[in-house]
Amino acid sequence: MAQERSSSLSTGTKLVIALLVLGTILVIISRLYYIPPSEDALDILQQQGVPAARQGMSLSREGRKLLPPEEQQELDTLYAEALQALTPEEQQRFKAIAQQGPTADDQQVTESGALLQKALRALPQEKLQRLWELIQKAVRLQLDQEKQPATGQP
Repeated sequence: MAQERSSSLSTGTKLVIALLVLGTILVIISRLYYIPPSEDALDILQQQGVPAARQGMSLSREGRKLLPPEEQQELDTLYAEALQALTPEEQQRFKAIAQQGPTADDQQVTESGALLQKALRALPQEKLQRLWELIQKAVRLQLDQEKQPATGQP
């Protein structure tokens, strides 16, 4: 009986060790071949730097076109209200950079970001929250559209 117990302990120990080794190997393989999940709208919009700003601007600009007309109008109204906080010269500069779109250089992108931040600080919290929701929705819609196959079918 002692031998049976020793034999079953030995088999049990081997089984536990084999499972640990298998688990370790699976963790190593998953780390080597892990494909990170695609970024969602919030992740993209919270990234820092000029390349991230360009990506966010492009996605929100294209995604805006996918919003229902009433939300496009609401987004435009909120932006216009925010821009009223800028001086006329700052407004003119912001609009000039915005018209350049993706051709704006890094310095201009940085400048427009600073102007936009200044403008957004003047919005009441509830309007800022709504603007943020609409921007996220626009980016999410654009990301979803980009994920669709080239045939255009969902």
